This record gives sequence, C-alpha cells and structure tokens, in this order.
Amino acid sequence: MKNTTILTLLLLALMLAGCKTSHITEQQRFERSVLKELPFSVDSVSWLTSSDLPTFKFANAEYVKVSPDAEIRPDGDYWNCNILNTRPPVYQAEENIWRNVLVSQKNQRVVCIDRYLQQGRTTGYCYVLQSERKEYPTYGTLHWDVSDTHNIEMVGVMLNDLKELALKRHRLNYAEWDSPVSQDDYWEMIFHADSLFDANLYDEAEKVYDLAFSDDRYILPSQLSTTANKMTSIGNNHAAMAYLRHRIAMEKDFYEDPSFTSHIALKDTFEVRSHQWNYNLELKEILESIFEHDQYDRLLWSRAVKNNPGDKERNEQLARRALTTDSLNLVLVGEILSQYGFPKKERVGDFGNQAVWLVFQHANLEYQKKFLPQLEAAVSHGDIAPMYLALLRDRIDVREGKPQRYGTQINDKGNLAPLLDASRVNQWRQEVGLPPLEQFERRSK
Repeated sequence: MKNTTILTLLLLALMLAGCKTSHITEQQRFERSVLKELPFSVDSVSWLTSSDLPTFKFANAEYVKVSPDAEIRPDGDYWNCNILNTRPPVYQAEENIWRNVLVSQKNQRVVCIDRYLQQGRTTGYCYVLQSERKEYPTYGTLHWDVSDTHNIEMVGVMLNDLKELALKRHRLNYAEWDSPVSQDDYWEMIFHADSLFDANLYDEAEKVYDLAFSDDRYILPSQLSTTANKMTSIGNNHAAMAYLRHRIAMEKDFYEDPSFTSHIALKDTFEVRSHQWNYNLELKEILESIFEHDQYDRLLWSRAVKNNPGDKERNEQLARRALTTDSLNLVLVGEILSQYGFPKKERVGDFGNQAVWLVFQHANLEYQKKFLPQLEAAVSHGDIAPMYLALLRDRIDVREGKPQRYGTQINDKGNLAPLLDASRVNQWRQEVGLPPLEQFERRSK
C-alpha cells in the first residue's frame, strides 16, 4: 500500500510538471530558448517594454569571466577580439563594455549580449534579432532571416546601432543622477531624458523624467503634459497618468477638455475645473507650447556651447534651431495678437499670458519697439505684471546704447549694464515688483 501511494504521488507530480510546461507563456518559451544559447548563466532577467527589438536586462551576483567577442570603449571605439593574433582582454574594466554576438541558424536569430561591470558584478542587456517564427509570433520582429550569411551586412548595421544604445545606457548607469537642486539641473535631466526617449530607451528615459519632476520648484508644468503624451504614444498609460496627476496637483487651474480627453479616470476632475476656470484651452495650449519651445531650444543651445564649445557643427545646428523657433513663434504670436489682442490671464493662465512677452523679449529690436505700446496697454489694463514691461524697456534701452532704468540687463561680459540712476534704481524696481538690485546681482554671478 505504501509503495502504491508513493507511485501515485510520483505520477501526480509528473502530470503536474507536464501541465506546467505545456501552459507556459510565449515569453517564457522565448526566454528559455534564448537563455540556453548564452555562454554564461544569469541570475535575474527583466524584460524591457516598448523596445524595437526584444530586449531584457540581466544581472549576476558575481563577475562573469567569459571572454568577449568585442570590447566597446567610451569613445565608441569597437575593438574586435579573437581576430588573427589579437587576444581578448583578461579582465573587464568598468569603463568598457564587453560584447558577445551569437548566431543561431536553427532558431533564425542573432543574440547581442552587452556586459557592464559595476562594483565587481556583471550586469547587462541582451538584444535579440529574431526572424519571424511560428513559435514566437510576438517576438519575431524581422521579416528576413538574420542568421543567413547573405544578410551579414544588414546585421552589422543593426549591431552598430546597438553600440550607440549600449554607450547611452552605459553613461546612464554611471551617471550619479539625483533630484535637481537648480534650474540647470532640471534642464540637464530633461534634455538627457529626451535623448534616451528618442533612442527608444523608454524605461531609462522614464527614470530620468521621474527624477527631473521630483522637485516642483524647477518644473515647467507644460512639460508634464508633453511627457505624458510621449508615454501615451508608446502605450505606457500608467506613467502618462502619473505625470498628468502631478500637473493637476501642481496647478489648480490645469485641465484638459473633458469632452475630448483620452484619460477617462481624470474626466470628472477636468469637468469640475472647466466650469471653474473656463479657459480658451486651444489658445492656452498653443501659448504654453510656444513658451516651452522657446525655453527648450534656447537652453539646449546655450548649454551645448557651455559644455562642448569645441563641437562647432552641433552648436551651429542648435543655434539655427533656436533662431528658427524664435521666427516661428514670432509669426504665431503676431497672428494671436491680431485675432485676440493681448491674451488675458483669466483666459489663458499664467504661462500662456507670459508667452507673448517672452517671444518679444527674444525678438530683434525692431519687433520689440513695435510691441512695446501693446505691452504698455496690457499692463495698464492689468493683463500682465508691470515687471515684464520693465524688463522689455531695459532690454530696448541697452540695445540702443542707452542706460537702463531698472537694472535687469547684463552686458556681453556678464556685468551689469550701465544704470540711468544708481541711487534710484531700487525705488524704481520696487514700483514694478522687482527685488532689490543686490539680490539680482547675487543671482547673476
């Protein structure tokens, strides 16, 4: 009886094991198949979402000694190993990426393994170039046989593109990112997150966006909506909702048109706010976009010049981009002023209201002088704060070689431009809502 019981239990265990195997998901089958081909075992696997190629991140508790097929160095140099008399490096340095490339004609795939060394542990990414197969319909993203030697040139191009991704990921992993402690920090993170997103490194981009948005003091609110739209475009609705909820918490007057929003969970909130504020949403969103693009392109250019002054080609490209944005924004604002007059704060909110001033602040002298009477009228009607008029007046005076009244402008050398009357400047500043000149000078140093 005892033996019969044991036999029954063994048969039951085998049946359960068989059931478990037959019901594994496509991802599990695909993962097992790929892991069998790796030249070393991995301790953990985490699949990335929204990648062009099936990609997973792996980590090991210890250092993996398997020799690489190639070494990618920080400057992008690709050093092939095991070719002719070239010996592979004995030990991986933290600044270098070790790459192995496996070709499986049986499974019609190429697996690219990029290894990083961090604090004595091996981590990395596996990129799978998988041809269409019945076994893996979701993961067979390529309509041609990547394992065919006739396609080696195309595979080489794809592997070279993956080299750029590997370097981006390497820089991200070794960068000491933390919450921003200044406006400069915030913009640096936004630019970096955008570059990761544009390279389809969506998971990494989301992490940097989260850090950039971790301190409300530095956030340009419209960027929360811009980033939410990016996340929606790749199907990451969870992140999109988080960024929109963040903006709702930041701005008591933010809402989308409740009749057209795709975020159903926020519809009731938008409905209440739409009755409370009754903005011209179409105009508000255009003006906020103008504000955002003005700041983004100008700061991207100025930071590139500051951080990489020797990269003249890129700096000139960014300069042209910023100037083109200025020209387009000027045309848009001109059309808005013709159709609506100066946008009132109660119709477009703070940033929409200030966008018009910002565009003319960056325009040439002729446009600034033409705009000045409209800004004067807007201030007299209470549509915008007097300090914005003071800033534009000072800029016009300095450009015309005259002394400035409010002390808001610096010269090409970074020093305060000449004042009309130093003894009265703080009185004039106080009248338009500006802090004492001494505070401005401390901030500009």
